[in-house]
Amino acid sequence: MKNSSAIITFFLMSQLVFAERTYDYIKNGDEIKGKRTVYTEININASPEIVKKKFLEFDKWSKWCRVIPQIKVLNGDINNLESKPKLELTLDFGRKKDPQKAPINPIVTVNNKEVFVWGIYNGFLIKAEHVFVFEPINGGKGTHLIHYERMRGMLSPFIMTKKMKVTMTEHYNIMNQDLKKLCENKINKKINKK
Repeated sequence: MKNSSAIITFFLMSQLVFAERTYDYIKNGDEIKGKRTVYTEININASPEIVKKKFLEFDKWSKWCRVIPQIKVLNGDINNLESKPKLELTLDFGRKKDPQKAPINPIVTVNNKEVFVWGIYNGFLIKAEHVFVFEPINGGKGTHLIHYERMRGMLSPFIMTKKMKVTMTEHYNIMNQDLKKLCENKINKKINKK
């Protein structure tokens, strides 16, 4: 009995260690399970390194992003996830009082070469993850951006309604287009200078 509990403990601990290093993200729209996922994607004619670098320049979001015109790191360091970096988002979904601050400040849980995730985690009530995946295409000269939000928990059916899914999909696509324009304009300016 002692051996089996030691094995189970080792297995659970190893899963925690591995979970911090990788993130099992949705790779295409066909993988979506359940009704509470908003999935978008776009190809950008710029390398993943350039796209992610521009994406992480939070102080410049007001210049290019119409959907989340302001993003701030409230505390922690997005490059040190142990510091539990917390973000403050200002959202503009075209509602009467927009732009307005998001009601809850998400925590950055994944920031590696390919994936960036912020989320809200409140036990069984709500788990909402906003995921950005920067996949290389065209030999690393381009980026396939996968951008989605997935909600689970008891409150998720009340938050992610059919109407909200339509609104979120529309605005996430706008956000994707804004990032594409930003990154491709930077590339075109470099090409024209040569």
